[in-house]
Amino acid sequence: MLSNHSIEERIRIAEERLGISFSDRELLVRALTHRSFSFEAGVREMNEKLEFLGDTVLNLIITEFIFYRFPEHNEGDLAKLRARIVNASTLARVAQEIGLGDLILMGKGAELTGGRERASILGDTFEAIIGAIYIDQGMTETKSFILTRMKETIFEEASAEHYGDPKTRLQEVVMSRIGVVPEYRIVSELGPVHDRTFVVDVVIEGEVRGEGEGKSKKKAEQEAAKAALRRYE
Repeated sequence: MLSNHSIEERIRIAEERLGISFSDRELLVRALTHRSFSFEAGVREMNEKLEFLGDTVLNLIITEFIFYRFPEHNEGDLAKLRARIVNASTLARVAQEIGLGDLILMGKGAELTGGRERASILGDTFEAIIGAIYIDQGMTETKSFILTRMKETIFEEASAEHYGDPKTRLQEVVMSRIGVVPEYRIVSELGPVHDRTFVVDVVIEGEVRGEGEGKSKKKAEQEAAKAALRRYE
């Protein structure tokens, strides 16, 4: 079991990465506590109730933002857009960008089976963090925290809905003209885990046709696809 010193160090690092100083640091400890750690360490607290709260707060904040930002969308459009934004894959990516994976209090069994990289655990932890921030800091700070980390994704998904996803467009163009599928390769990963920048090439018929970079692999691939599309459109 981790010592109190080890837990305190994780909380200190977590506050740095989140950019928030908690008034009640026990809330942050609970938000980072996966059920596997609770069972192995014999403690009662785990992050599932905070995750439940955080999920509700996250959906409210994203819904309010897209409601006012995209007034031309009807109810169905807004629901589809929100589903593209708030999902396990997106939340896990945001958690990775923050660097939450290595800070989760996790049982040895879960850790040995890749728990720190599992999308469901990362996403659930991110939602629990949101729940903890909401209780500790209030709605205004929580809204700022969420939108700072997710606004880029919101506009990416909104753009993809109306103008087409660059990767999809590139694949359609290349398939129709050449009959091959573009391949994406990570060239480099720069910076610390919690502030990583990815550089990606898109390769078509063995040649690099575009390069892109971004704070996530998805963003870097989109940028590479955009660069490649300029050669074909």
